[in-house]
Amino acid sequence: MLVKESYLGILETRTIDIKLHLGGMAYAPAVWLAVQEHVLRTANDNTNVNVTKYSQGRTNVNVTQRLLDQLDDAFLFNNFHFNRQSLTFIADLIRTSIDNDGNKDSQQVDAMVLVALYFYANGTLSRKITDLVGLDKTAATDAVKTVSRLLAGLAEKFITFPGSHNDRVCVAQGIKDLCRIPNAVGVLGCMHIKVTPPAENLALYKNSLDYNSVMVQTICDVNGNLLAVEKCCPGGTPAQQIWEKSVIFQHFKQGYNGPTWVIGGQGYQLSTYILPPKHPSKVKNAASLSYNKAHHKALSCSLRTIGSIKNRFRCLEDLGQVYSGTLDHIARVIYACCVLHNIGKKFSVPLPRELVPEPLHLVPFAAEMPDSATTISEAEIIQDDMIITCFHSPSDEPSQAAEAGLQGGCWEDDDDDDEEEGSPERGQHGSETLQTQEQES
Repeated sequence: MLVKESYLGILETRTIDIKLHLGGMAYAPAVWLAVQEHVLRTANDNTNVNVTKYSQGRTNVNVTQRLLDQLDDAFLFNNFHFNRQSLTFIADLIRTSIDNDGNKDSQQVDAMVLVALYFYANGTLSRKITDLVGLDKTAATDAVKTVSRLLAGLAEKFITFPGSHNDRVCVAQGIKDLCRIPNAVGVLGCMHIKVTPPAENLALYKNSLDYNSVMVQTICDVNGNLLAVEKCCPGGTPAQQIWEKSVIFQHFKQGYNGPTWVIGGQGYQLSTYILPPKHPSKVKNAASLSYNKAHHKALSCSLRTIGSIKNRFRCLEDLGQVYSGTLDHIARVIYACCVLHNIGKKFSVPLPRELVPEPLHLVPFAAEMPDSATTISEAEIIQDDMIITCFHSPSDEPSQAAEAGLQGGCWEDDDDDDEEEGSPERGQHGSETLQTQEQES
């Protein structure tokens, strides 16, 4: 495969004979090929530097040595929550991005990255760290702003929704293996970050857990990889409203994602694009009950993903003051942390503490209003069809399946005769539809 040699694919082209297992992640292949190449290169790099490492992390080396190489592994992870390989990758990434603003040597870029990552990991700027890297308070603050801006600008490279048929099948299969819900290409959620809002807009920022926050819409896979992050809004904004203004919603409306959907909480309206849980008043059989349990299991992926992001980046416990008229400075920090989260996942960097999932924001069920593509009754037919075919068990009343004109089991297991006899709604989101599309293409 021909890819670009630099991390972002902007330098000379050469052939890399490395097969990268994407594991269901829909990121730009050139970027992750470069990640794997970087890991292999650094693992085999024999620097032959004989140094004495001090307890505070510094090493007794020549000043020309790269700053990252002057710090021991334990110090790096404990203070920045990344290992040496991932930190080197991030620093090289920033240096590549910063070239347009003026060339900086490895020492300068390492200092900027370490200060920024210390802030992300701990929520403060420590004098110990700024003295260690040789930056004063003003320079350190500027470094956090610069690194946040550059990382946020890389979100489209490192946080990507599955764009190809094969990527969608891979993500959907992971979700189906977990909870039996077919053709779901992500789990939709909202990440809330505590802030201090402007006094005149307090009500806009009060969320369902009764604290002031900003929120961003996230979509993740079952492995905790972020597939989409967008729309930083006040914490009191309805989730449905954020969804309808998002880029990913427009892509679904325009048919870019094929016959797929995302799994969302009860704050989202049922449509051909989103699968919320069944309202308790409509859970009238064992299949619907099983579906709601499976839905909760899928939704837990989003809660664990958000929990892991806040676990590594403690700055997201409280981002402080919101200035009137803009959320840009806060959004950049959030997006930077999300980019770093995906990098950490790809480098298999462990979390610094035990994972605590994000608390579930219990909101009322969304009003049953039709969207522009389908009425709610049509969406219910599709949802009920999926529930019967994937969650019906032999112990249920046989008449339930008979009345729907369906057989037990999931769509992709139906034989060819059953497929021909199925209704249009059934084929619209059936697992077999994705397979058939691939064969036809």
